[in-house]
Amino acid sequence: MLKKWANSLTAPCPLCGCSARLAQFCTSCHDNILSQQQYPYRCPHCLLALPSHSPCPNCHDHRLSLQRIYHLFDYVPPLDSLVLRFKNAKQPHLANNFAHLFAEQLTQHHHNAITTDSLLIPIPSSRLQLQKRNYNPAGIFAKALAKKLQCDVDLTILRRHESAYLQKSLHRHDRFLHSSQLYYAQRRLSIDRVILVDDILTTGSTLESAARALMSAGVKQVDAIVIARSAKPF
Repeated sequence: MLKKWANSLTAPCPLCGCSARLAQFCTSCHDNILSQQQYPYRCPHCLLALPSHSPCPNCHDHRLSLQRIYHLFDYVPPLDSLVLRFKNAKQPHLANNFAHLFAEQLTQHHHNAITTDSLLIPIPSSRLQLQKRNYNPAGIFAKALAKKLQCDVDLTILRRHESAYLQKSLHRHDRFLHSSQLYYAQRRLSIDRVILVDDILTTGSTLESAARALMSAGVKQVDAIVIARSAKPF
C-alpha cells in the first residue's frame, strides 16, 4: 500500500518541468534520454565521442586501467544542466532521478552488469568542495544507485590526498600527472571486482588514479559508472 501511494506522487520533471512521478523524469524525457545517441562513433573503451572509426586519442595517450565504463548520457545541452544543478546548485535529490534512469538503462542494454553482490565505491570529494557543497555528489549518487539496484556501497575505503591543483584548471596531460597519486585505499580488499562511481568523466584521470589505488589494495577488476561523459577530451 505504501509503495502504491509513493508511486502516485508527482513532481515537476527536472528537465522539462512537466508532471512526472516523484524522483523520475517525465515519460518523454525518460525515453529521449535512454534512446539518445549524440555521436555515431565512440571509443568502445573510454566512451569518448570520435569523428569517425578512428583511433581514440585519449586511449592512445592514457589508456585507462578500467575494464568497463557505463555512462547515463553525454555532457551536452540540455542534459549538462542537470549535472551542474546536481553538483553546484544544491539539488542532491537529482541523484534519485539519475539512479532510476540508470537502472532502466541497465535493464535495456547491460543485463547483469550490476548484481546484488556488486560493490559501489564513490570518488571522494576534496575538502574544499565538501565545505562548499556540504555533500559529495558521487557519494549521493552511489547511495541512491545502490538502493535502487539493491547492492552494497562503501564510502570509507577510498581516500583522497589533498592537492594544491584543481583538476578542472588543468589540461589533459597535466591532469594525469597531478592525479596519479591522488587517491589511496585505507585497507586491503580481497574482492574480484568493484565499481567506481563519479559524476562526470572528462579525461579519466580521476577514475584512473582511483582504480590504480584499489588494484594496489588487492582488487582484480575495476569498472566505473558515471552520470555524464564529456564530449571532448581536454
